[in-house]
Amino acid sequence: MLFFVFNWDLSVKAKISNTVLNFFPLVLVLYEISNYLANDAYLPAMPSIARELQTTHHWVQLTLTAFFLGNASMQLILGPISERYGRRFLLLSGGLVFIIATIICASSHNINLFLIARFFQGAAVTSMVVAGYATVHALYDQIRAIKTLAWMGSITVLAPALGPLFGALILMFSSWRWIFIVLAIWASLALLILFRLMPETCEERTAIDFKKILPQYGRVLMNTGFLKPMLALSILFSAMIAWISAGPFLVMDYFRHSALSFGILQGLVFGSFILGSQLLRRLLDTLSFEKITQLSLALALCAGVLGFILNLAFAPQLFTLIFPMMLFALAAGIGFSLLSRLGIEASHESMGIKMALFSSFIGVSGLLGSIISSIYAETSFGFSTMILIFSLALLPFLKREFKT
Repeated sequence: MLFFVFNWDLSVKAKISNTVLNFFPLVLVLYEISNYLANDAYLPAMPSIARELQTTHHWVQLTLTAFFLGNASMQLILGPISERYGRRFLLLSGGLVFIIATIICASSHNINLFLIARFFQGAAVTSMVVAGYATVHALYDQIRAIKTLAWMGSITVLAPALGPLFGALILMFSSWRWIFIVLAIWASLALLILFRLMPETCEERTAIDFKKILPQYGRVLMNTGFLKPMLALSILFSAMIAWISAGPFLVMDYFRHSALSFGILQGLVFGSFILGSQLLRRLLDTLSFEKITQLSLALALCAGVLGFILNLAFAPQLFTLIFPMMLFALAAGIGFSLLSRLGIEASHESMGIKMALFSSFIGVSGLLGSIISSIYAETSFGFSTMILIFSLALLPFLKREFKT
């Protein structure tokens, strides 16, 4: 019954109408924000969660790691599932898992249950990336897909930009548990609209045969046109997740500022990402893909070097932490959507296989970013050193061609 309902053939019923083409990405973004707020809105509540669940900051920080562990563990399985049962089925089923896991987060009374629920939240978000973004790539041509992904990125980045402020406001009137209750309601409403609106773009269903699937994964991974943009994108993403993981403790514990102050500073950092995404839309009309990617990576390298120099030259201050991170976020906003599209277009394998690997790169890089930041980013200087290392890792890509 569940399979039948989730695979209602909207592509036949609506003929991929203009309504679907125009509004599906917007509704997907609204659902995606609820997914990402599950990571960002509770950041100001981390100290409160540690006290109420009677655990340490380190264990609460590991809830971010658990999320990305779930995010990194499911993609290679979900890709073939989307090719077998359809992208609608995968996204809507994953949405139900996300809602249930979010409700469990809200009702957790010990850190172990909270960690398990966070793992399943992260695993469920994978279905949104594998199925939802695959649908966007399938619906639109190259330029429209890049511009669509850019404005989607501008909206979804509101989660890390305003999520901490959103969480801090809830904390002013209620407990941290209401953050997850509100997100469960939000995701439920968005999923109901997606049930009516999401088209099925996977027309040809293929059986799950790992003897055929594994060589497909291998061919994509051996394709340098896919691998280069994915690795560059992963480095940028790891650094941004490192900030999301370490930022709350650096601002609120190390610099002794309030949760509301952290929310405002987070808005500045991810507001820069939004600015980069909007700048990309303009650059697409004047510069080649190659020049835009090089600009993005060069700006990220400059941000890493600048942050390290400022922390060497001055005593630890907020501006030595925030300003370089704003520049790095601007670079990431310029590069994210373009790098992802270049990687997806480089291979002729099925969309499910490519999106599964794309999502795997994102999940693993997020996991590494959260783990590394929990170990090495306890001070402003330690964080700036870590971002410098991420930035230097981009050097090889500044000399390589990204084919279109």
